[in-house]
Amino acid sequence: MPKAKEEHFIMNQTLLALLIGLTSLQLSAPNLRADFFGGLAPNLIQAKDGKAEPFKAGEKPKFTAIYYSAHWCPPCRAFTPKLVEWYKGFKAKHADFELVFASSDKDEASMLEYMKETGMPWPAVKFGEKKAAGLDKYAAGGIPYLVLIDEKGKDLTGKEGNDWQPPAEVLKKIEELVK
Repeated sequence: MPKAKEEHFIMNQTLLALLIGLTSLQLSAPNLRADFFGGLAPNLIQAKDGKAEPFKAGEKPKFTAIYYSAHWCPPCRAFTPKLVEWYKGFKAKHADFELVFASSDKDEASMLEYMKETGMPWPAVKFGEKKAAGLDKYAAGGIPYLVLIDEKGKDLTGKEGNDWQPPAEVLKKIEELVK
């Protein structure tokens, strides 16, 4: 085969291999997305009638809000009913959003009682597994605290140094960021 034809043949083979590679990459692109929630899902429970049940994850959201709170905390107990009401309206319009409760309660029974009392419709990190789930790095020095995380694990609403901020302010930021 003449040199020019051989080079043309090699170039065509290379282009074909490149196209096949790009096509397979495009077909699997959703699986390549970083998945903060997917990594968190095995550590989640859902409260049903005051009992912990495994959380059944559906679609993996792009945005995950982490709500640090506790049964024993008066400001938390005042804010949580407002958050439940807000969540019900917001979640219905934003399928790519989920909220997760990260409890600072002293025991699992208190955490589950708090979830039942307030009617928290969102999942929670299994009691005592905040650190194992990697959520300590997003927490502030006080509760109630709310922070929005993207699918790559980036904090979108926290202040520098994780300084505490009122959760009602964070709700406004969430409404601006999650479209």
